[in-house]
Amino acid sequence: MRKVFWFFLIPLVLFSCKDESCDSFPPIESVSLELDFEDLTPYLNDLKSKEEMAAFLEASPVLKNHFFNASQYPSEEAMLDQAWAILSNPYIDSLYQDIHEIFDLNLLKTELEDAYRRIKYFYPDFVPPAVKTVYSGFGNDIFFTDSLLVIGLDYYLGPEATLRPDEYEYLKIRLTPDHLVPQIMQFTSNRFNDTNLAQRTILDEMVFYGKALQFTRQMLPCTSDSLIMGYNAQQVANAEVSEGYLWGYFVQNALLYDKQPLNIAKYIEERPSIPEIDRICPGRIGQWLGWRIVQKYLEETDTDFQTLMTKTEAREVLMQSRYKPRTR
Repeated sequence: MRKVFWFFLIPLVLFSCKDESCDSFPPIESVSLELDFEDLTPYLNDLKSKEEMAAFLEASPVLKNHFFNASQYPSEEAMLDQAWAILSNPYIDSLYQDIHEIFDLNLLKTELEDAYRRIKYFYPDFVPPAVKTVYSGFGNDIFFTDSLLVIGLDYYLGPEATLRPDEYEYLKIRLTPDHLVPQIMQFTSNRFNDTNLAQRTILDEMVFYGKALQFTRQMLPCTSDSLIMGYNAQQVANAEVSEGYLWGYFVQNALLYDKQPLNIAKYIEERPSIPEIDRICPGRIGQWLGWRIVQKYLEETDTDFQTLMTKTEAREVLMQSRYKPRTR
């Protein structure tokens, strides 16, 4: 008989007694940083003609290419026609109104500034990207480089929005204002997350993502694990209780050093669930286990955060972590 996730029957209330306080280290009050933050949504909303829009997009090539997807059209004129049809459509006004009712852009700026100050505390040479907020009728969610971050706010309005992007339901769960900054921090972690591209086992992927999640935890110390991981609270509670069983599944099925792309995709990448483990096991569970390994490594070795991010030998991290959770 196949073993099942019996612990999914445990009420979530059992996990509500955790300490809700957080360690806000490092102290960031003395870290000097000015964030270049500009909300472009009013400019987009005020465009009165296709000609005005064409001039605006010509001055904003990132918006033209990545949010209105210029390369997908046979000509620039065709792109402009479609973009104007979107921006002049009556529904787009509802989208604009939702953005300014649901999003607190001052809070978003403050949260990004605080996170970037923490990065600068650990990495003094860090220069935050300029941040632009836009909407495009769900053309794109985020454009990201070291020097520029463009956020499609319409993607992150959450369930209260009049309109939602055409995405799978399990992905929409993470498209909310509360999930936005944690996702940005995970993107930012790539800049500091050393890895060995020559070897990509499931364990390598687990540790890589574990470091990315720990980076996000370090920069957002008061953010819940569920928001950082992109699971709901019940899924996090289930994973915690089932940790020993999950780890045993990977070990018993000889998955840790498996290099097959199909298996990496199955246990690490986006999926609504992983029925190979259990029909209600959430996707990306390998990432969550990698985070637990990394956390245990920090506890066992007393390694500092910056050194952790330079570690490229996943097997060494696992061995030194002494990670071996028990089945409850």
